[in-house]
Amino acid sequence: MNFQQYLATPAVFDIVSNDKAESLKELTSALCKALDITKQKSIVDEIFRREESASTFIGHGVALPHARGCPIKDEFAIIVGRSTSGINYDAARNASAHIVALLISREGADNERQLELLSELATFFKSDEVREKILSQDSVVDLRVLSAAVKKGLLDKKPRKRAQGAAASAVPPIITAAKNLARDFKARALVVFADAVKDNDFLDQLGERHKLIIVTNNKMRFDLAKDKRVLGLVQAPPIPISRTGQLKIGILLALSRGLINKDDKVVCVSGGASGANFDTVVCIDIALEYDFYFLSSHNLLPPDIKPEVFERVIGLAGEIAVEGREGKAVGTIFVLGDTNSVNANIRQLIINPFRGYSEAERNILDPGLVETIKEFAAIDGAFIITGDGVILSAGSYLRPHTSEASDLLPSGFGARHAAAAGISSCTQALAITISESTGMVNVFKNGSIMLSLSKPAVRERGTATRM
Repeated sequence: MNFQQYLATPAVFDIVSNDKAESLKELTSALCKALDITKQKSIVDEIFRREESASTFIGHGVALPHARGCPIKDEFAIIVGRSTSGINYDAARNASAHIVALLISREGADNERQLELLSELATFFKSDEVREKILSQDSVVDLRVLSAAVKKGLLDKKPRKRAQGAAASAVPPIITAAKNLARDFKARALVVFADAVKDNDFLDQLGERHKLIIVTNNKMRFDLAKDKRVLGLVQAPPIPISRTGQLKIGILLALSRGLINKDDKVVCVSGGASGANFDTVVCIDIALEYDFYFLSSHNLLPPDIKPEVFERVIGLAGEIAVEGREGKAVGTIFVLGDTNSVNANIRQLIINPFRGYSEAERNILDPGLVETIKEFAAIDGAFIITGDGVILSAGSYLRPHTSEASDLLPSGFGARHAAAAGISSCTQALAITISESTGMVNVFKNGSIMLSLSKPAVRERGTATRM
């Protein structure tokens, strides 16, 4: 799905007011004018009702207000506004919104498609290059042109000096090595960690012979419909990850989506977080190197858990581990899937903050919920989430009917990890923990640690290394 097809107008609208309510009215008025809607009060009321339940500010100066049940012909409609001075959006830490993307949907619109659109918008506008392009120009910004430039990898490219002779089109040695290893290793696919480079030249350099799995934090860079070599795109967590961490998360998420299986071999191409170049090639036999993913069952994910929900939870856990909340480290637990069994093993510590809201308003795939989830992560207890992403509760005390799992934990793990191991042992749920003391993210399945990711330590000049 591409959000561009639902744009009421491709031009970014200039918002005058710096007040949240007035700016939303401005944007709604411009949208209704573009769609020839005469009555806009019901749309404004629905937008405000959604904002009252939870702010749609998602960080990075971006807000994604949305409303359902609007009188429009198409299923969805989008308009994007900008404010160089900033809008007081009632966000955490008094952060201002500079880009506001308003999405409205008609009665009966598909909720999953709406969440996909919101996710696309969030990914697109969280890009530093996109925001800079929109906010730094006094002239009109055409979003369709801007999106096309992003997909072609042209937005952040700098002019390069023309090389002489064959060097102008030379394939980097690391790419040549990867291709040769994939051939000799009889690899199922090349797993490419695309965020290690800033452009998409590697797609042409890899040639037509090998299938590709792209791991990236910015899926908008790639168009699967035009490249049949790409088996799939995997959403990487939006945080710096060491090369070892890249391998772990890339293989895990590719397995969870069924892009590869236990008996496959792959060649992974990765690099640092600076976006300078690829510098690492690794051959991996899944059955030998990652057999611990399958110790208790053949399927990596329980059948009721959607891969995209698992990806989102891993990404959120990584963000919480790195950012904390208001400068303080935060630890929490996400319990994912098998909710009927899980609910028999929990007790609510506080009044459930998610109670009474519709499922559409509390789906973890909605990027507008990110800030809300991060706020509630500071509360003791766990988030209980269905396999399709609906948050049932926060601040839930886990009391699993087993103690065997905690006995198998390595030394140094406390009550939070023991509870996570226990709940995953007596149910089919996955439990994802963030350690308050170390920032380590652990994924528990059947009472055992299936994946561990170390918190990256951000150094000077924006580089990152594993702690």
